[in-house]
Amino acid sequence: MADAKKFNAEIVKPTLAEFDAEFSCLRRAFLAVAVVDALAAQIFAQAHENGINPFDLLGWHEDGYPANANDSIFRHRLAENCTGFGLVLDVAKANKHAVLTRGAPTVKRSDQVVSKSRGYGLGRYGQGRFGGVRQIMICFQGGEEVYLEHQILEAHQSLSELIELLEKRIHGTSSDGNRDQT
Repeated sequence: MADAKKFNAEIVKPTLAEFDAEFSCLRRAFLAVAVVDALAAQIFAQAHENGINPFDLLGWHEDGYPANANDSIFRHRLAENCTGFGLVLDVAKANKHAVLTRGAPTVKRSDQVVSKSRGYGLGRYGQGRFGGVRQIMICFQGGEEVYLEHQILEAHQSLSELIELLEKRIHGTSSDGNRDQT
């Protein structure tokens, strides 16, 4: 049985800590992307195995429930809610396939993710490391760049919140921590 909380604790968090320690290492970045992407599948599987509609965890049904839902569709719905996860998903798929030729991904090629230095003061406030050190960037057509680390952390935060919600639903507790009376 899938256990997203355990997967997060034993696989994702240690991998993110390793990336944090070596934030300019492309290999560590790609491993972090892979495990964060996999965490979404763990959440989907655990919800499904416990009779919970995974799409209910997202809290909105703008497009209704998808027919023949699977973890891939779940990931795409997550990407609609979380920009960071959308970029992580694109990078994960680009890493797997080298070049994406279907759909309209923001990141189409694995070589758009690079380890490079940005000049002091050129980064976005609250993102990336200070002092112009080498770090992992996603380079978009047109010259825009974003810090992959920031996107991974945003995605992980969103997934961690889904894990908490899933745990509450599995154990029958409400959002205030009390046991549901239903």
